[in-house]
Amino acid sequence: MPHPRSVAIRIKAIIVHEYHIPEASILFMVAFVASAALGVVRQILFNAQFGADSEASAFYAAFRLPDTLTSIIAGGTLVGALIPVLAGVAREEDQAAEWRAACLVMTVFGALLTLVVALGIIFAPIFVRSVLTPGFDGPTSELTITLTRIMLLQAVLSVIANVIIAMLNGRNQFTLTALAIVVHNVAMISGILAARIIPGLGIFGPTLGVVADALLQLAVLWVGLRANNLRIRLIWNLADRRLHEVAYLLIPSGLSSGVNYAGTIVDTAYGSLAREAATLPAIQNAYLLIGLPFRLLGNAIGQAMFPHIAQYAAAHEWQKLNRTMLIALGVALGLTLPVMVAFTWLGRDLIRFLFERGRFSADAGSLTYAILLAYTFGLPAYIATDLIARGLTALRDTLTPLLTNCGQLAGRIWLITLLLEQQGAVAIPLAFAISSAAETLVLGVVLACKLRVKATANRRGF
Repeated sequence: MPHPRSVAIRIKAIIVHEYHIPEASILFMVAFVASAALGVVRQILFNAQFGADSEASAFYAAFRLPDTLTSIIAGGTLVGALIPVLAGVAREEDQAAEWRAACLVMTVFGALLTLVVALGIIFAPIFVRSVLTPGFDGPTSELTITLTRIMLLQAVLSVIANVIIAMLNGRNQFTLTALAIVVHNVAMISGILAARIIPGLGIFGPTLGVVADALLQLAVLWVGLRANNLRIRLIWNLADRRLHEVAYLLIPSGLSSGVNYAGTIVDTAYGSLAREAATLPAIQNAYLLIGLPFRLLGNAIGQAMFPHIAQYAAAHEWQKLNRTMLIALGVALGLTLPVMVAFTWLGRDLIRFLFERGRFSADAGSLTYAILLAYTFGLPAYIATDLIARGLTALRDTLTPLLTNCGQLAGRIWLITLLLEQQGAVAIPLAFAISSAAETLVLGVVLACKLRVKATANRRGF
């Protein structure tokens, strides 16, 4: 029987193992597949329990504001802004200074998000009734408000979790980040099962599961701090240069993410006005399916690649950065075509197999398939945009993605307005796909030009 100390040493070695891009990409792909499998289980259980009626619509709508706030101030935007700064600190000073900078960011942005969440709880009724779901009836709007306030509680936890992710990923230690992805749906599944067992719990089961999921992910990531002998310290210094650097990158990046999530709010608002009653549940189910290849081919490769290209940028190794970007884009987009073919030919059967049970009808399944086809049309653009935006962030340019996102959102609103009456619910994903393709083209041109200029300046010794 292995000695407990030797087992602990082996576990620590796995946690602090530093991954190269190919093995990290595979690790994240496995994590996303496992997470997606749990996500499918979650959605099957949710559909069977709540179907596509008003409770389900209220739940999907209520998730929008917490998800948006988390993404603007924390989420992937904070990780993206923090990793290049921490790479610079580690290169110029040492790892102790790197962790001090991380704790400062955690303290300041944690306090900021706490304030924003408090305001969100206070003003949730105005936001829900006037902006988010103008087409909902009174009882559904009231339920949406209550669920929104509960889900907002998980947003504060995301700051701590994402600073830890930035620290671990910045050191190419991806084991616990991947594990946190895997366990994402566990608590929500438990909440749905609790709703089936406990009378009167209803839609509050999965809602509380959203908050519990955030706690579970934080608990997993906390182990990484212990393995790296790090302790969280509260540090407050608004004049710190590193904090300003993070804010400089985070503000445009957060606004850009906010624009992206404003798009989901736009989709929700238009979805509440669409002629098909099952529009919001159908969009949620279709997005669950299209989200898997996006996470596998965009997010997984992007997360594995980003710390490396951030380090190349800090060292002014532009040719290595360019080569890494081109390989990542080529691999990701090359794998996209068979996914698009599979969704086109097998999507309807997949939806029937996975979702059409309980209170989720065949008509709702047909609408889900029509929406899935429209999302599939834009899949290459979604993946390429994610990778190219990471390349620009590594160059400390978060303004360009903000500007292109604003243009994409404006075009998306215009297209939905133009197409909604004629196309119904399908107008929403179709507008997203078309506007995303235009955004990808602009981002790609900007990144190519920036790398060419920097490589030329390097050769001339500037």
